[in-house]
Amino acid sequence: MIARNYLHIASALTLTALLAACGSSVPLVDTKPEPTLPNLLKLEPTPAANLLTGNFFCELGNKVSLASGTDGAVSLSWKGRSYPMTAVSTTTGAVRLEDKASGLVWIQIPAKSMLLNSKLGQQLANECKLR
Repeated sequence: MIARNYLHIASALTLTALLAACGSSVPLVDTKPEPTLPNLLKLEPTPAANLLTGNFFCELGNKVSLASGTDGAVSLSWKGRSYPMTAVSTTTGAVRLEDKASGLVWIQIPAKSMLLNSKLGQQLANECKLR
């Protein structure tokens, strides 16, 4: 019984010491984000610069066509309809084109391309490659 009381007292003292250590009066260091260099040349990523155009043949017999006009406009043809696509910059270097109205998203990476429907959360065509 006496040993049990000593154990409770020792536990309470240990817990008190741990809680006191957590409440130290050492001030926290104010962290500030590192300054970034200004974009003096106003350079913007040009995702459409690496855009491959033509007829893409995909899995399951799907076909997607991409055409680029002289004014830089990109048109995607899918299942008999044409969609105006807008280039979206990415941090990965992939080419990403979107049509907000339909929800279509075209992504090109060196190995393949794919067509997605962002509104439905569906993959429409995958493993698309130029032939």
